[in-house]
Amino acid sequence: MGFYDDSAKNHKRLSAKTWITLVVSASLLGSGTTTALMLPFLTGTKQIKLSQTNTALAEENPAAVQSVALNVNSEIIQAVNKAKPAVVTVVNLQNDGGRFYGNQAHEAGKGSGVVIDRKGHIVTNNHVVEGASQVRVLVNGQTVNAKILGTDALTDLAVLEIPTDKVDGIEPIEIGISESLQIGEPAIAIGNPLGEFEQTVTVGVISAKNRKLPTQDRAGNIVYEQTVLQTDAAINPGNSGGALVNVKGQLIGINSAKIASSGVEGLGFAIPIDEAKPIIEQLITNGKVIRPALGVSVSWEVKNIPANYRKELPVDYGVIVEAASGPAQKAGIESGDVIVQIDNVKINTFLDMRKYLFSKQPGDTVKVTFYRDSEERTVSVPLQELK
Repeated sequence: MGFYDDSAKNHKRLSAKTWITLVVSASLLGSGTTTALMLPFLTGTKQIKLSQTNTALAEENPAAVQSVALNVNSEIIQAVNKAKPAVVTVVNLQNDGGRFYGNQAHEAGKGSGVVIDRKGHIVTNNHVVEGASQVRVLVNGQTVNAKILGTDALTDLAVLEIPTDKVDGIEPIEIGISESLQIGEPAIAIGNPLGEFEQTVTVGVISAKNRKLPTQDRAGNIVYEQTVLQTDAAINPGNSGGALVNVKGQLIGINSAKIASSGVEGLGFAIPIDEAKPIIEQLITNGKVIRPALGVSVSWEVKNIPANYRKELPVDYGVIVEAASGPAQKAGIESGDVIVQIDNVKINTFLDMRKYLFSKQPGDTVKVTFYRDSEERTVSVPLQELK
């Protein structure tokens, strides 16, 4: 025999009023959301304003309802407040020769820039101002004409200049150190995405250091590899030239590129400030970056030569000279020579050669080892300025 509660026989039928009382009690014991949804039904046509209810509860029990004011002042907020005023909008204006705009300059694109000193110098990307007949900067709520002091396509950097009185009241961004960054360290990107949303802030981390992004010439040939920081802070079109800062609000990189492909997210890149600083200084001082050149053009890398032709060469690495000029020609280097070493650095590719040469200065002398037929030779070559 099962359990049986005989006292249930003596219960009277519950009235409708009692049912409502039970429902209200149950709802109050349940979720606040359920109670809120039921209130209009339970009170008939009268709508209860929650603000009135809260006031009534507060009068009965002052501790029941409290207004909480949050004072959030995290490191990231402090960093943004410190760095954001120095990030400006850069507008690229181009003249189409009168075909559509009556020979008037029209807006070709927008990017971002960073005020780096009180002299009115602004750092941005070369591709932000490339092809511009005029550049304007939106700073301090004003649109100001800017002068292009210099650009460098290899590193994708450019420096602009505006009158010093236009940066009054703006604290130039503090320059940080990118070499000391750690993987996983917070990174804050500030810029002008899509050319419309000024001083937008996105936050992520340093995903990787010392990544390499190839720089191509107009023919599609890789002529340089730029070292970059990788971050998952959102970088969109228009962010180019903007600031990547650390939690101290210090500039650690110039936002430059992202990988935009279906299914790819969080792959943004910035030029490390340690790499950018010497370029910026030369652009301000010289209006260009002065780099050394050996005086040779390269036709092939040995590793890319078809195997049936490669076996005729004395070595299986190096670069083949297409033509020599200037000091290299005077030193005896000729077309067809295979350069395998400069000083003590082994040369496998054109980029190996360029990277090492760019660590030198025009006027420095290097020792070039090469093969002519099966004979190994070494000559000294004074470096000239790259044109």
